[in-house]
Amino acid sequence: MSKESLAIRQGIIEAATSLDQAQSTGQQPAGFTYVPPTHARAIDLDATLVEGMRGAGKSFWWSSLASQAHRAFIQEGFPDARLPSQIVVAHGFGTGSSSTEYPDAEQLIDLVNQFRPRSIWRAVVAVHAEFGKEFAALKSWTSRVQWVQSNTERYAQELDAADRRLGKTSSKLLVLFDALDRLADSWEHIRPLAKGLLQVALDMRSTRNIRCKIYVRPDMLEDDEIVSFPDFSKLNASKTSLRWQRADLYALLYQCLGNAQRGGREFRKLVTDCVGSKAACESHQSWVLPSALRVDEDLQEALFERLAGKAMGSSTKRGKPYTWLVNHLQDGKDQVSPRSFLAALRTAANEAAEDDNQPIGYRGIQRGVQEASTIRVTEIIEDYPWVKLIMQPLSGNLTVPCLFKEMEAIWRREKTLETLKSSLQRQGKAAKLPPQHLAQDMAGIAIDLENLGMMNRLDGRRIQMPDVYRVAFGLGRRGGVKPLK
Repeated sequence: MSKESLAIRQGIIEAATSLDQAQSTGQQPAGFTYVPPTHARAIDLDATLVEGMRGAGKSFWWSSLASQAHRAFIQEGFPDARLPSQIVVAHGFGTGSSSTEYPDAEQLIDLVNQFRPRSIWRAVVAVHAEFGKEFAALKSWTSRVQWVQSNTERYAQELDAADRRLGKTSSKLLVLFDALDRLADSWEHIRPLAKGLLQVALDMRSTRNIRCKIYVRPDMLEDDEIVSFPDFSKLNASKTSLRWQRADLYALLYQCLGNAQRGGREFRKLVTDCVGSKAACESHQSWVLPSALRVDEDLQEALFERLAGKAMGSSTKRGKPYTWLVNHLQDGKDQVSPRSFLAALRTAANEAAEDDNQPIGYRGIQRGVQEASTIRVTEIIEDYPWVKLIMQPLSGNLTVPCLFKEMEAIWRREKTLETLKSSLQRQGKAAKLPPQHLAQDMAGIAIDLENLGMMNRLDGRRIQMPDVYRVAFGLGRRGGVKPLK
């Protein structure tokens, strides 16, 4: 392997690792920020709800929008995103642990046992809106929430005053919320807190200059106990989604790789060879991906061939790396998360042989899909625990595509539905997102699996399961990536 290929391989590992850590720590270099054209609405102040699957970048944006350095990079490097310059951004809840900006999970439990959830989030907004001396003198969250709940008229006056102060300087206040699944330890306590937050976010839309932005997983918005309040439809109407197209995923990779400490210089030279030296530009000491490489898939593929070769084997009969990788990471709704994509590439780079001509090889990409599948299955089980009970009996016993009656036969033999219903009955209200169509028995379970993107139907009859789930769940497929044992 040449020095250039080795450096780029190390850069892929660095970029993928940094972005993965950013999902939990909220910290990443400004140059690792990429704004897909379809994500401009996620930055728009009037898009209160930003929905995204696991690993789609919700925590990334929660962190980046609160960083002056990242906002400056976005404003200069991605002007089409139209991020306003006169903006004050604050954290209202998320993965951090600072109790100065917002109460942590333990404090929230104490507060929700004493006060209405809506009052808690109003107090959080009041802190960031810098209410007057009377409120500012209160130093504990308990005293702040007590004041808000006991002084509804005074709160409205203070909110109006804060709104007018912002208006005088043509400024906007944006309060960001993320990681709603960490509001409490149990789903039973999460629901009222999440509902109260959505209600307060709706309230803030009546002001001119104060907005909340909530990064939320789809499962939260499927829960009737969270969204069942008047006018939720108004919030939902402005919702935007963090969906990643194939071109977006590769553009993210290239943006990060071009700014990696290891391999960045070598990769930028490759880009220059592909699109010309005048296309690349610098912004705030970070390199910005040329516009052509953001949307032109032919150009992207030509560049990826320099990294991974032209074929998934000795010839292109088994596919080309550029398309093969994303196709095998898609779920049943044709969605791929950056986390899965980058995890697969990191594995491919880690497992590249020293004598490979390129930074990564097709065998490493295949192994990367297996690793990404393991990660995605872990995530889906965390979000929907009942999925594990449903899928365990199928592991090692089913090859797809198959007829649905083959799945039914296994579930019937293993008494899977009886086990699931007993488990849900024991959990009661504490059960996290049970299958919504369980009343329809096995046919209902199939509907729920389809809605989760875990399976789809071919020709209306046969069942297919995307590789990103099939591999780690241990189902076979002729000619496909081998299932994990």
